[in-house]
Amino acid sequence: MGTPRGRRGGYATGLARRNQILEAALLRFGKDGYRKTSLAGIARDAGITDAGLLHHFPDKQQLLLAVVQYWHKQLDEQWVRVSDSVRDAFRCHFDDTAESLNMPGMLELAVVVGAEATAPDHPAHGFFSQWQEKGVRELADRLRAGTEAGELKAGLDHENIARECAALDAGLRLQWPAAGRSFDLIAVMRSHLNRLMTSIAADGKGL
Repeated sequence: MGTPRGRRGGYATGLARRNQILEAALLRFGKDGYRKTSLAGIARDAGITDAGLLHHFPDKQQLLLAVVQYWHKQLDEQWVRVSDSVRDAFRCHFDDTAESLNMPGMLELAVVVGAEATAPDHPAHGFFSQWQEKGVRELADRLRAGTEAGELKAGLDHENIARECAALDAGLRLQWPAAGRSFDLIAVMRSHLNRLMTSIAADGKGL
């Protein structure tokens, strides 16, 4: 019985160490960006040796992809706690976006890696394609539930609305760093979603 417990303990320790590295890398990539960040610096931030980091992530690209996946997983977990209200979901989206703006390097990384991952031969292509479609599907389901609950009007094309929201969100995230962060990203998002909510809400009210 001692061996299985040892294996489980070793797995738990390894998983904790991996998450420790990902947390350190998330902060470092978010602050300094991908190009200026070194694996040695992340190892120091995580409180481990260079060899210890390389045991989990042999190179910086693999670490980057793992960090992006880890970040998206955290976002998914945050959305589980959001109520069924479409208004609440839109408001929570502002909060998530505002939080991400505190880590502009990470946002820019996600934009760059996401754009590169559109190529079918990119190692992250499958992940980004699935995550994007998952986001559209879940928003469409939430909109559909909103209609069924009487919060939204009947007869809406829920999938098209969800894709419109996803397209605008992705476009703004691309424009913001390209424009030197010169405009209020949250204000633009809020303006769009407020107009959208006004047009689809059963009570005709915005956010």
